[in-house]
Amino acid sequence: MIIDVRDATVRYRSTGRQVLHGIDLAVDAGDFALVSGPSGCGKSTLLRLLNGLVPHAYRAEVGGVVRIGGLDAAGQTIKQLSTIVGTLLQDPAKQIVGTTVFTELAFGPENLGLPRAEIRARIDEAAARVGIEHLLPRATHELSGGELQLVAFAGVLVMRPRAVVVDEPLANLDPDAGRRLLGELRRFVDDGGAAVVVEHRVEELLEFEPTQVLYIEGGRTGYAGDIPGFLRAAPVAHVKLPFPALVARAGELPAISQPPRRPGGSSRLTYQGVSLGYGTRTVLEKADLDLRSGERVAILGRNGAGKSTLLRAAVRLLEPTAGRVLVDGGPVTGRTTLDLATTFGYVFQNPGQALFSASVAEELAFGPRNLGMTQDEIDEVSREALATMLLDHESDIMARPPHTLSHGQQRRLTVALALAMRPKTLILDEPTAGQDLHSTTTFMERVLGGMESVYFITHDVDLALTAADRLVIVDGGAIAADASPSELAHRPALWSGSGLRETSLVRAVRDRLPEKGPIPHPFVLARKDNPP
Repeated sequence: MIIDVRDATVRYRSTGRQVLHGIDLAVDAGDFALVSGPSGCGKSTLLRLLNGLVPHAYRAEVGGVVRIGGLDAAGQTIKQLSTIVGTLLQDPAKQIVGTTVFTELAFGPENLGLPRAEIRARIDEAAARVGIEHLLPRATHELSGGELQLVAFAGVLVMRPRAVVVDEPLANLDPDAGRRLLGELRRFVDDGGAAVVVEHRVEELLEFEPTQVLYIEGGRTGYAGDIPGFLRAAPVAHVKLPFPALVARAGELPAISQPPRRPGGSSRLTYQGVSLGYGTRTVLEKADLDLRSGERVAILGRNGAGKSTLLRAAVRLLEPTAGRVLVDGGPVTGRTTLDLATTFGYVFQNPGQALFSASVAEELAFGPRNLGMTQDEIDEVSREALATMLLDHESDIMARPPHTLSHGQQRRLTVALALAMRPKTLILDEPTAGQDLHSTTTFMERVLGGMESVYFITHDVDLALTAADRLVIVDGGAIAADASPSELAHRPALWSGSGLRETSLVRAVRDRLPEKGPIPHPFVLARKDNPP
């Protein structure tokens, strides 16, 4: 047995919290295990057990049996374990050490002392399998989050481990890239390897035929078994299941009723012939776009298309090489940092770029204090922001260091930091990546209902279709499409070539709703007051 976990428990010494309670997992060659569960339930901790980060890097008390490659994990070094279990982290930036993609992929084999010719052959093979040959000469700091994830996965493959553990592989990838990564993972398993994948978006994994499912809730096993049993038993409020499975659970598709979308107001963010790039590399060229107050706009497109680049220009994190960016009708260059901070709440894709204080309370207070708020006002906005982001019920949340939160909780905290500044408009870069369905739906409903306008980048097609008034697709260095959600659903040619994929929800509602009508989120089938 490559991975043998029996009755495992984990208590972190830094917080004193027990995260896992009696977890079992057995994985051998040819197994493809799916691990799912609500945000913060202990999934990432389980993966740290398998690769040795717990207890070697994260100080923790571990109970039960954890055997990797037939030997006790605690008795092996991380270096020894890395030859058996390769790891793709939820935040790929944490495992990137090379200055270029080529040197990043060479790092692991070089540390194994392999001959130069074999290192080169392994790099070429892994890059081709993942589809990143064109990125080999690129600097890693110039890559998008999704591109970094593909590079990190190639870095795992060059080590040729017996098993691969992957934390939220779809979180930062466009649908085409995600399908390519999962396809290579399936191929790795079919060639005699084993895989353990943590993922909320169950629907996208089904075509790759997981052999078993472990559902964790509150650090305990909620379900362990095969896929058919999981589709019948999974809590639909927390797991994104295929739309037909939700209908089967509900017995029927309920009547759809939604309030009309709010019309857009005056121009909030305007691009006039804008070109953007990094150094000599142009990412977007001569882009024209007008985003209005009162709108909910989703920005979609393949990894590296320029989605984040486009919105960074709104807060002057990037200056145009040509054209003009206007905010509320005036040049963004004429706005002070304070003006922009109260106009746009900007949330980075990587929460590590925004979290630097010793406690959650200090993080929340930093922005409002710089705006001149009193301590009473800071306390009020902090409480409101934590409640909106479903973090107010976490034990001792204000005193906790941000790094002790799960990656999904850290993402929600960064949105809370923006909300605490009380901006007019939120700009969110992949806000729901790594979130379970309940967290995604609840906090997006609260944010969309409480903000004047929201512009968000996402690879989740269902979220874009159901939460936005307007969809903007970025591809080929330009604005490739600008349409309403229903137009996009009824005209797949608009987005089929831009790294996006049709989902079961889109297929299910296309024949039920008119081209001008709103599209219901599958969460309507899982309301607590009307459970399936």
